[in-house]
Amino acid sequence: MLPSAIVLGQSDELASREARLETLREQIGELQSRIAQDRERAGGLEAELSELEQRIGRERQALSALDEQIRKRHQRIAELESAIATQSRRSEALRERLAESLRATHRQGDTAALRLVLNADDPARLQRLLVYQQVLAGARSEQVREAEAAIRRLGDRRAERESALAAQRADRDRRQTRLGELQADLAERDALLDEIRGRIRDRDARLAARREEAATLNGLIEDLRERLASTGPAPTQGAEMATGALAWPHQGPLLARYGSERAGDLDWTGLLIGGESGDPVRPVAPGQVVFADWLRGLGLLLIIDHGEGYLSLYGRNEALYVDVGDRVTASDVIATVGRSGGRAEPALYFELRAEGRPVDPLVWLRSRDNQG
Repeated sequence: MLPSAIVLGQSDELASREARLETLREQIGELQSRIAQDRERAGGLEAELSELEQRIGRERQALSALDEQIRKRHQRIAELESAIATQSRRSEALRERLAESLRATHRQGDTAALRLVLNADDPARLQRLLVYQQVLAGARSEQVREAEAAIRRLGDRRAERESALAAQRADRDRRQTRLGELQADLAERDALLDEIRGRIRDRDARLAARREEAATLNGLIEDLRERLASTGPAPTQGAEMATGALAWPHQGPLLARYGSERAGDLDWTGLLIGGESGDPVRPVAPGQVVFADWLRGLGLLLIIDHGEGYLSLYGRNEALYVDVGDRVTASDVIATVGRSGGRAEPALYFELRAEGRPVDPLVWLRSRDNQG
């Protein structure tokens, strides 16, 4: 048979581990739920991204078609401007010829009457010549009017095409703005999807770690149950426990409090006390060591049973100076501060449990102003 104190300690340790296992199961369930939610959200975002990418593709295609239409309309307007310039030159030439014809008619008209009197030329011939020149001038005048009408028609067509061009440019500007908005939406959702995927990877890793820890705890619990079954029931052990009366395990700065938020959507169930590697660690009250080994997440860990269902835990130690079954007092050095468990900085993790449940150590520890 094992000593009764050790039996009691093992019973408390079993309760503590079972409580931890239940906490792990809750965390696993919560992680699974959040991962499922994240994956559902990621699926929705992927569908939104697909739709956005298709809309962006359609906008780019429409912009490309508009650019081609605008290019062709520019070309047609340039052709019209060239035709207007050609017609304007022709009209100007016709005007000059008409003016010259009118001047000639005027000159000939003035001399015709004089020649009739002085030279006795054939009046009929002179009359025919004057009529011919008048008809020619009228024809040229009509050509000028037609040329000017053609210029006006070309100008009207140019104005219509410039109006259509302005409408196409406005449409292109609207589509370009819409494309920019779609691209901004795409970038925003893409960044959100990356964030969610990163969160899923992180939670998958933490889920795997929790499952591994739960499997390890299951094995330890089964081992403790077998050991307890072979020893029979243990008597109750007294303890010197009172709120506000326990000594601090280490005098370093308080880095994290019970109940405060920690990474991974979890809360601290104990205290994190800063220190230097090798600083001494002492028990908060007399008791018996019931666990002295390495544990995932807590590194080198000591658990001390103080009786009446109270346990104290000391994790992340650099070295352990006591073994299971050793009795300790508040003045004994039981370990040294370290970084075990894969931590970057040295610190002591301290936890206090009552009936297997974590309690706030600051309620039980002495005020530091009253430390003797």
